[in-house]
Amino acid sequence: MLGFLIVVGVAVVLALSAKFLPFIWKPVASVVHRVLDIEVGMSPPAVKNLGELYYRPYPRRLEINWPAMILGPIWYLLAGLWVHFSIMATLIFVTGGMLVPVVWLYCGLKANEDLLEFRIARYNVY
Repeated sequence: MLGFLIVVGVAVVLALSAKFLPFIWKPVASVVHRVLDIEVGMSPPAVKNLGELYYRPYPRRLEINWPAMILGPIWYLLAGLWVHFSIMATLIFVTGGMLVPVVWLYCGLKANEDLLEFRIARYNVY
């Protein structure tokens, strides 16, 4: 309960400082925005025409990616696929580590497909 009150208190202080002390808040916010704008993971392929990204041949199903097979979910985090990483880490944690071999096998076999889908979705606007 005490931890919750501390978190709420910090949130209230930050909200009030943003409202009543903008000269203090603006530099802090700009630093936070610069840090959050840093791209993580592998850089996207350099293509002049984005159609080349959409219409290139899809990778073969269940192709082995050895770095992903060795690193497992950590490869997804390093590649910038943090949502996939968090899902797999949660799956491992919730099952008490019983599904580690299945998760590692998934990482090794589906990494190329997931990375391509991530890159396409990054440039896709619905």
